[in-house]
Amino acid sequence: MMIVKNRKEEFLSYLEDTSNLKGKADLLYLPEEEQEVVKIVRLCGEKKIPLTCSGSRTGTVGGCVPYGGAILSLEKLSKIKDIDPDRRLVTLHPGVRLDNLESELKKFDLTFKSSPTESLASIGGAISTSASGVRGFKYGGIRNYVKKLKVILIDGTILEITRGKTFSCKGSFNFSIKGRDFKFSLPSYRMPPVKHSGGYFVREGMDLIDLFIGSEGTLGIVVEATLEVQKSSQDVFDCIVFFKDEKRAINFVEKIKKLKQFDMLDPSSLEFFDTNSLSFLRAVYPHLKEFKSAVYFEQEVEENYKDTMELWMKAIEDSGASLDDTWFGDTKKEREKIYEFRHKLPQLVNEFLKSYNQVKIASDIAVGDSSFREMYRFYKEIGECSKVNYINFGHIGENHLHFNFLPKNDSESQKAKECILEIVKKALSLGGTVSAEHGIGKLKKSYLEIMYGKFYIKEMVELKRYFDPNFLLGRGNLFDVE
Repeated sequence: MMIVKNRKEEFLSYLEDTSNLKGKADLLYLPEEEQEVVKIVRLCGEKKIPLTCSGSRTGTVGGCVPYGGAILSLEKLSKIKDIDPDRRLVTLHPGVRLDNLESELKKFDLTFKSSPTESLASIGGAISTSASGVRGFKYGGIRNYVKKLKVILIDGTILEITRGKTFSCKGSFNFSIKGRDFKFSLPSYRMPPVKHSGGYFVREGMDLIDLFIGSEGTLGIVVEATLEVQKSSQDVFDCIVFFKDEKRAINFVEKIKKLKQFDMLDPSSLEFFDTNSLSFLRAVYPHLKEFKSAVYFEQEVEENYKDTMELWMKAIEDSGASLDDTWFGDTKKEREKIYEFRHKLPQLVNEFLKSYNQVKIASDIAVGDSSFREMYRFYKEIGECSKVNYINFGHIGENHLHFNFLPKNDSESQKAKECILEIVKKALSLGGTVSAEHGIGKLKKSYLEIMYGKFYIKEMVELKRYFDPNFLLGRGNLFDVE
């Protein structure tokens, strides 16, 4: 049975996400069935009530934070409807959490290798931002594995979309579903040729399903998805390699990328921690030695385990790092220790900001391989000039680091915002993106406009208008509408 709450004190936790951005709403819907979602969406459409979709609220850009109207929480729409081990497909509701999905897949010797880093995130949230995770270096983002979607439009229309059936032609879509004709133009911008999750997905000859993936709840509400999953790897080991300076860490990463090109090594993850990140982690790991940087990697091994391990050890030694100081995760206990270390940093950042009542101020930019060193030098320069504490870590394999400022007051926060803007402009000058995986939400709208310009933002607005004429869904996400 659906739950409706209309007293603010009953749903305070639904008014924010991990960014610490605060919103407001008049009521909260907690449906348990798809038909209840259809009724809610249709009602809001008829009465012109803004409707913001909410999942696990693990996002970092305020996408699920309501700016008035109603909240639609899909957390109770959380059934795994079918797992097909032979075809390696899983059909599920959007409220299914990633950790619960993994637990169920494990029973069939399956896994979801494109799973975003945050295990408490919901599938619906991951699809809405086109999220990726720690294994994105090898497997890419969730977009690559979404095979079907069931989407509710603002008038209650149900779209059932299967990948490979409906494609755009010359910048527009023209198709019919259940007797209803759809004809609309796409924005005419070109997306940057890097890891990217900002604004509507647009590409010549694109699949219709890709329009809704990454649309951040602004075009429709996903109530069911079918994902391609993978067979669990026979053997996996991961490591954290510590370096005496950051330059050696970057050299190590570049060498591993070259070895990958020659099929000598094939890591699923390549992650980076700068000097400040390690210092920040010492609050939890007081015995961590005084290294200046670290690189985490994960390697799946189907055969030749010993040979692969020896190649890694040689690469580590050649980079100037010590094998004695390297953390090797070749047992379950050691892997759990490394996993906890890798995931502790974002958690500590969020706790720090909350303790000072500050909103998250961080970059999500990515650039191409040839531009990474220049981008990294800029990170260092702007960080030191800011006089605000910062850390820099993340998916170095994809040239995608999360530069996080740690402001303690509003003055530092304002300075941090100015510096992040400069980081965004620098990334764009190098052909990069303003958002590689977290989406735009409400916090990064100004960056999206800098990236694409007012003309292309207007094209996005017109696309949204086609599906949501009164701009009710995900109000405040991606762009503002006057």
